[in-house]
Parts: sequence; structure tokens; C-alpha cells
Amino acid sequence: MDNYVVTHLHSMLSNATTNIDSVTSFEAYVDKAKELGMKALAFTEHGNILSWKNKKDYCEKNGIKYIHAVEAYLTANNDSTTEKVRDNYHVCLYALNYQGFLELNKLISNAGNRNTNHFYFTPRIYFDEFLRISDNIAVTSACLGGVLNRGTEELKKKFLQYFVNHNNRCFLEIQHHNVKNQIEYNQYLYKLSQQYKLKLITGTDTHSLDQLAAEGREKLQKAKKIFFDNEVGWDLTFKNYKELVSAYEEQKSLPMDVVLAAIDNTNKLADMVEEYDIDSSPKYPVLYNNPDDVFEQKIQQGFQDRNIPKDKLDIYKQRASDEVKVFKKTGSINYMLFMKDLVDYAHQNNMWQGYGRGSVNGSIVAYLLGITDMDSIKYKLNFFRFMNPDRISLADIDTDWSNEDRDKIKEYLFNLKGLYASEIITFNTIALKGAIRDIGRALNMSLEEVGTICSAVYINDQKQFTIDDEWRKKYPELFKYVDIVNGVVVSVGSHPSGVLVSPIPIDTNVGTCMLSTNDHPVSQLNMKELDHLNFVKFDILGLDNIDVINRTCKLANIERKNPDNTDFEDKKVWNSIRDNTTTIFQWESSLGQHYLKQLFSDQTIKKLKEQNINTSYIELLAFGNGAIRPSGESFRDKAARGIVNDNGLSELNAFLSDTLGYLLYQEQIMMFLVKFCGYSMSESDSVRRAIGKKLGTEDLIPEIEKRFIDTSTKQYHLSNKKAEEIVKPFIQVILNASSYGFSLNHSLPYSMIGYVCGWLREYYPLEYLTSCLNVFQDKEEKTQNIIEYCKTKGIQIKPIKFRYSKSDYFYDKKTNCIYKGIASIKYCNDNISEELYNLRNQRFNTFTDFLVYATENLRINSRQLDILIKLNFFSEFGKNKKLSMLYQQFIDGKNKYKKTYCEKTKVKRIAELKEIESKIPDEIIPMKLQLLFEQEVLGSPVSTYPVHKGQGWVMELDTKYSPKLKIYGLINSVVMEAKIDKKTFKKKPLTKGCIVQILKYRVKPKMRKTENGFETVPNTKEFWLTDYKVVNY
Repeated sequence: MDNYVVTHLHSMLSNATTNIDSVTSFEAYVDKAKELGMKALAFTEHGNILSWKNKKDYCEKNGIKYIHAVEAYLTANNDSTTEKVRDNYHVCLYALNYQGFLELNKLISNAGNRNTNHFYFTPRIYFDEFLRISDNIAVTSACLGGVLNRGTEELKKKFLQYFVNHNNRCFLEIQHHNVKNQIEYNQYLYKLSQQYKLKLITGTDTHSLDQLAAEGREKLQKAKKIFFDNEVGWDLTFKNYKELVSAYEEQKSLPMDVVLAAIDNTNKLADMVEEYDIDSSPKYPVLYNNPDDVFEQKIQQGFQDRNIPKDKLDIYKQRASDEVKVFKKTGSINYMLFMKDLVDYAHQNNMWQGYGRGSVNGSIVAYLLGITDMDSIKYKLNFFRFMNPDRISLADIDTDWSNEDRDKIKEYLFNLKGLYASEIITFNTIALKGAIRDIGRALNMSLEEVGTICSAVYINDQKQFTIDDEWRKKYPELFKYVDIVNGVVVSVGSHPSGVLVSPIPIDTNVGTCMLSTNDHPVSQLNMKELDHLNFVKFDILGLDNIDVINRTCKLANIERKNPDNTDFEDKKVWNSIRDNTTTIFQWESSLGQHYLKQLFSDQTIKKLKEQNINTSYIELLAFGNGAIRPSGESFRDKAARGIVNDNGLSELNAFLSDTLGYLLYQEQIMMFLVKFCGYSMSESDSVRRAIGKKLGTEDLIPEIEKRFIDTSTKQYHLSNKKAEEIVKPFIQVILNASSYGFSLNHSLPYSMIGYVCGWLREYYPLEYLTSCLNVFQDKEEKTQNIIEYCKTKGIQIKPIKFRYSKSDYFYDKKTNCIYKGIASIKYCNDNISEELYNLRNQRFNTFTDFLVYATENLRINSRQLDILIKLNFFSEFGKNKKLSMLYQQFIDGKNKYKKTYCEKTKVKRIAELKEIESKIPDEIIPMKLQLLFEQEVLGSPVSTYPVHKGQGWVMELDTKYSPKLKIYGLINSVVMEAKIDKKTFKKKPLTKGCIVQILKYRVKPKMRKTENGFETVPNTKEFWLTDYKVVNY
């Protein structure tokens, strides 16, 4: 025997349970074990089995047996009725076979339950549950945190008896740390082993790959102010066999023959573990016993629901029949039925998804079932982008919902009977800047120095954060540890949109945990691991513009707009979109606005028509949507000027006529391979994917060239030379488009969303813009743009006002105004909003009359009333300073009014308060106090004042680098950001909350740091104040 198996080991995934427990990846441990010739490896993370699939795969890839294990926590609290006690004893569990794997997963899933006594600081197994663990799991007593060192005498007795009863799979764990309590514990365990004939095993309790990793761990703990005082004197680094033996020789706690036997028992434990495979077959959720029959019935119903014209019914039926054959071959009928059930539930509850997202829009069956609103026959969308019989993989349909509906849909998935659901784990890691800050803090570097280093971090061509070597040379000790902690997992979260739905229990087959931020279990495997095991996830995505469309149609009392009931050739709408892209989905950026003006200019449209290009407006918008992406960089400007590309073959030009002769969409690549190279549709998709992933390109490209030449010489009567001339540049286009191409299946429905936004904006502006303001109210810049657009349409945005304002923004058609809502105001809510709006037709002669009514009848409290008064909500009764002074008298003055007073007192007080009201001067709250109050309760000021042009209130001031200000315009309420040169600021200092008069400014492009120094950022601008003065009011 000259080797052993590490059976007690923690990677950085233990950080999900115990803060900063390790900075070493599981891959690093496996690599080290392979280097040392070890035959197996057990990962005993604290309380979790995170990423066990990746661990298993990586071990087996490197010829190492994976041992599914955990260092669990035990609690003597065995039910949920008693008060929680933080006993949390350690114990190590090892799955000996597949049944043990399932059992261990179930134990850890239960341990994470936060609704019982299981979870308390860490996931915990009830002691009674531990005593029922089967012979499929091996057990070691773990470290000094175990029952035999920390437990009560009664608990120790029960624990020891379990070991005696199952001595074939239970081990007493000694460790090599040369500290007094470990030495004494080893000797205690040795006596127990002799007394009860139990086996010893050595556990290293490894937390770091080597000494450098241990130092990095220590530095990160210091930065995070974490200190494990029980680790003083311990050696938690990965040991080879000789190092481990030497450590015990130095420790001198036990006879070496006993130690060597304990070390060898790690090999025996590994030998006890049976190897097993994990099922990776598709795991579609099943709703019906006869899915094929139900599928056919629902498709037939779809022909009626979609009102397919009789003269085209045969075409649709044949396409549907062809698709059904593919669904059967790929085994995905249950998935389609599940999606049908999901959207039916949504529609029955007045929730409507987006028109379609991604490749599913190529399926006519998905259209007939209502999963997508895209008629793939009408719009010539490609089915094989979605489902390929020669490339059988899980079906994957993403859906877009309003944020409110999205939560309801997710809840529906979690509550389906007969199925199992969970959220999906995500890992939060330390990024490069974070690593620099953490290690800088640990090394006691100044904040300014660390900030300077962080400012040099930039994103390289591989889209990764990096920093130039000059900084590494200047700060060698800093980066020595930065490189250790960069990328370390420090916590976990859950995927914001993904829901795992399974026909088999997730807690046993995957393992789950619970997070403090979630009400539902979360998988212990990440998205990619679940994909590899062919579990089905559903991406329930949020899309604000779908919310806008749904809200607008409801307010306007019209049928919800979709591709089937929308006229996409309305020139009035197209001109409106071209002239102003505010709120138009995907076209609001400066690049988008500029490009759309060019692409839809009268000159470009005229030029295209002169060249007999019959592309519809919506197809042109979809083209533009792709052209503004990286894939269109080489030709977007030419296309916007109406320059049609000539590819050298009339048939090829006709084929690409919808995209002005340019190869833009991935579907075009597929059809090119079919029409001009003789590939089948399914073959074309496989080739497109292979080239996109750069797999087998050296074989595929020559084959494409050959087949193009063969087809074009025979079918189009080209010479070999001419065919070669055409295909050579075209092949490069295919390579570029495959790597960065855009999908028509996705671009067209998303372009339709943009058009429908424009249509609603044109014909129902009040309803539409009100919906926009409500949906985007948390997005300051977007809200400001909407308000500016309203001005161009003569629509006034009014502040909150009694009789007009509701909970959200609401419109008044008589005055062509939109009033702000109350519910978004700090401390206010929907209830008081609706109560106040319900009083819109009630007459009050004085503000005192209103206050009396509110006190007697409304749920509004004094803080809420005070806020609304100061925000001029009750302006019909007077100015806010006057009303505020009256209200203070009403609630706390000599003549205060209370609901509990007798009627006589009430009558007297009302008369006195009305007298007071008549005598208070009608004045406003001073400007600075008003703006400050508005920022506190609204998030930003709203009041405007008749002051000199260029005056603003300084909302925010950051002087860390070049002073940066956020200034609120006192005349127009526009918020602008500006910078000031440090020298100028030193001469003319400003403070937050002051009024500034801008005298001079200049506009410069933004700058960014690169490996070659600073450079300007194209199409950006910053305002720099060069002269200004403070104004006192």
C-alpha cells in the first residue's frame, strides 16, 4: 500500500453552506488526485451535493472513481414543534451504490427544508432520520464537530450503538492535525475502536489544494471578516500519501500500524462503492395516458380555433402531419401537450404570452395549439430550426410574459399534481474587480489605491475581465492572491426565469436545497447539468412590452392585438415609427433610431421599389432588427441606403431578395444548403450547427463547395469556373453568419411586437402611453423619454391630483392628460389610492370638511395624508404650506379633531378649524425643502419653478474621481448628468442640495480604459460644466 483515497474534502462549493470555506475548485482536486495516482475521490461539501453531475463526469473523464458524499449536519431536534437548537453535529455520508445515491440525495433535500426544524443556520438531518439510514450508505464520525466529541452522553450512546450495529459500513474518523484536542480525540476514537471492534479511517478534512490556496483562503476570510478559531494549528491542505504518513508520525497520537491501517481503510471504503450510471433519457412531464390521440385531437381543434381558410386547409394539414411525424420520432409530443396546457391555463385566466420567441415559431403545430401566434406557413418560417429528426435533443420553448403574469405562471408549474418542480441553482462568483478589492482590503491597501487598480480592469476580445501585466508587475503580492480567489463561488442563487419540471422526484434524482430568498426548492444541479441529464426546464421570461400591449388593449377595450388581427401595412403607423422610436420595442437606442430613419426613408423605399424589391414593411423591419446586430455590421449601411447586393447568380439573388441580397438569417443558410447544394432540411440544420460551433469545418466547407458546384452546373447551367467564383465569397458569408447569425424565427415576431407598439401608440395614444408609464415607472430615463414624447403629442403629464389620480398612472380623455399614480409614492398604497379616487364626484367646501370626512370614513393614516398634502395632491383647496399647517392643527393643535370625540365637541372643533383655515396665508413650501421632500418620497423631484434658464437643483454628487453630478432642471424637470474638472470644482465647490446656475458647458464623448490606454466610446456623449455659480433662494 503506497496510496490512499481522500474521503473528507471540501471545494469552494462548500461556501454555499459555510461562508468562505474553500477557494479551490473541484477540478483542481481531481487533477491533483490524478497526478498522484489516486483511484477515487469523495467530495464531502458541508451540507450540500452541489454540481455532483459535473464532479462525477470530471472524475470519470480522468479515470477516477467518483464517490457521492456529503459532510452532513445532525440535530437532536426530531420534529417541527420544538424550539430550534443550534446543535448541528457533523457526520460524513457516502453512497455505496445507486440506491445509496438516491437515499443520500433525499436526506440532503429534506435537510434543507426551511419550513421545519431541519434547516437552522445549516441544512440538518434529524437524528432519528440518521438512525434509519440504510446499508446503502457508509458513515464516518467526521471531525471534532461530530457527535462523539460534542454530543450529550445520551446522543453519543445512540450514535455509537448505530456504528456497532452497522460496523461493516461505519468508520471512526481520525485526523492528522497536530493540535491537542485532535490528538486526544484520535486516542479516544482508538479506544472506542478497540472496545467495540470498530474500524478507524483517516480523514484529511481537506479545504485547500496547497499552501498558496490556503493563504488565499485566509486572505479572503480576512477580507470578509470571517475567522474559524477552531482551525488554529490545523493543516487543511491536500496531502499525498507520504505527506499524510509524515503528518501522523509528527503528531504521534497513535501507533503507526494503527494509522497505516486507518489510511488503508480509505481504499477499502472506495472499493465498497459500486460504480453506476445516471439515467440521461428525456424526462418530459406527462399529462395524458394517451398522448398521441390527445395531440391529434388538439391539433384538429386548432384548425377551427385559428380559422384556417378552406382553400388552404390541405396545405396546413400536410405541414402539420409532417411535423407530427417529427414530434413522434423525437419523442416530444408530451412536451408539446404540456406547453399547450400551460398556455390554455394562462388564457383562461386572462394572461397572454408574447407572439413567440425563438425557433418554435417555425412550427405550424405550435401555432395551431396556441403556443405561438406565428403562422409559419404565412411567414415562411423554418420548422427544422426548432425540431430536427436527425438531431434528437430536448424540445425547448421559451415564452415571454408580463412580470406580474410571469410569477403566476411559475406558481402554476410548482403546483401541478403528479409532477415535480423546482427552481434552478445559480452560482455567484467573485469577479476580477471584486477579487482586487477583497485582497486589497486583506493587505490593508488604501481604498484610493485599490480603486485606481480596479479602474484599469477592462473586457478583452474573449469577453472576459482582464488587466494588463504592468499592474501585475507593480503589485505582485496582490495579484498572487487575486488569481487564487478570482472566480471563486461565494454564494448561490436561483435562475430568475427557469423552472425545472419533472415526471420523477427531483429531491431523490437531483437533490434540492432551499434559499432564504425562495419559497420553493432549488435544484442542486445547475442548468447545464440538468440539460445533460435531459431534464426539462421551462424559461418563463419577462418582457415589459408584452405587458404594455396587454394593458393597452384592456384599457382601450379592444381585442388583444396579435399577428392575426393586425394590419402590418399601415403607412401611417410606419411613418410614425420611423419618425420617433420612443417605446418601440428594440428600436429605442440611438443606433436603432438613426438606422430606422435611414432604412425607412422615402429615398430608400423608392430605391428598393425601383429595383423590384417587394419586401413588406414588416419583413424590412425584421431585416433591420438583424442588421443592427454584429452579424450585419459589414452591410447594414449599404442596405439602409437601398443598395441591393448582387451575388452573381440570378436565382441566388431571387432567393435572397427578402433581405436585399444579403445573407442575414440562419434559416437562409439552411435553405441555401437545400436549394443550391442538395442537402435535406434536417441535414442543413445539422451542418449549420456544426459550422456555428466550429466542429468539422475542414470537412464540411469543401463538401458544401463541391455540392454547390455540382448543383449549379447541372441545375443552373453554370461553368465550373463561374460556380467557384460565386461560392468562394459566399462560403465566407456562411461562416460569418453561422457564428453570429440572427434567426428570422425570432426576429419577425419581435419586430411585430415593435410594430404593434407603434400601432397602439398611433391609434390609442392615451391608453398606450399610460400603460408605458405604469410598466416603465421604475426606469427613470425611459420614463423621461415617454414624458417628452407625450409633449410632442399634446398630452400633458400632470402630478398627482385629488379626483383624478388612481393607484397607477391614469388618463383623462376630456383634458387629454395623464395623471401620476399614488401607489408608487413612499408609504402609500393601492387601498388609499382607490378610496380617494372614489371621492372624485363628492363635494367638499373646505379642506377641513375633507379632513373630517377622511378621519371618519377612510383608512388613510396621518403620515400618508401629510405626504399627499406636501405633494400638492389637494391643490384645489390651497397651496401646500397652508394645507400642511392646517393639518398639523387638525391632528395635534389646540383645536384638534378626533373620531372618538362626542358630537358636540366635533361640531365646535370643525367651526374653529374652518376659522383657522381661513386665516392661514396661502403659501407654498420653500423650494429646497420641497425638492428634498419630493426626492425622499418619490425618488426624484417633480416640481417646476419660474426661474432663470439653466438653473437646476443638485440631486446627487460623487467626488470620488472627476466630480459627477445629477442635476434636476427647475424649469422643465429634466434630469441631466454632468461632470466637472477637478480643478474647476476646487475653485467653485458645490454641495448636494444646492441650486446651481449653469453658465457654460461642453460635450465630449465618454472614455473607456483599454490595454492601450484610454479611448473614446463611439456614439456617446458627456456634459462637462466649465462655468457655473451657486444661486441662493
